[in-house]
Amino acid sequence: MNSTLKIIEKAIAEERKARDFYSKMALQVNDKGARLKLEVMAATEQKHYDFLKSWYIELCGHEPQISAEPTDAEIVKIREPGKEAHFQDIIGIIVETEQRAYKFYKDAASKTTEPEHKKVFEMLATMEQSHVEQFKGEYQYASERTIRFADEDIPWMMEL
Repeated sequence: MNSTLKIIEKAIAEERKARDFYSKMALQVNDKGARLKLEVMAATEQKHYDFLKSWYIELCGHEPQISAEPTDAEIVKIREPGKEAHFQDIIGIIVETEQRAYKFYKDAASKTTEPEHKKVFEMLATMEQSHVEQFKGEYQYASERTIRFADEDIPWMMEL
């Protein structure tokens, strides 16, 4: 149980850091669609944070004592983009970060002996993996120079 609590404490700190990163990046981008996407991700990370905090309280009866100061032992290092970074640069950082978060939760699931705890960590890993896939698609779309259509999707190629 103590090892699970330590994992949850680390996860809470990391989810808070991810939320803050998305919020900061939302303020940095000019594109309204990109800003909205980042704000949604910040809200999603806040939900993960709230869930983990509630789970921690449920398991031990009190709030976690988590330092607001980052430490070298942190799990997910978020590379800060430059002030002139484009949305595509930010997406690359997001993919890297979400992949590390996925690995963190997969490792947590493999370390716990409690079946219920394993299920929760697996669920969180799945959520992080869905973020990876979502932003890989965003990255590909942002890096495309042309829009590709199947022949049947091109209006002048359709038969009347």
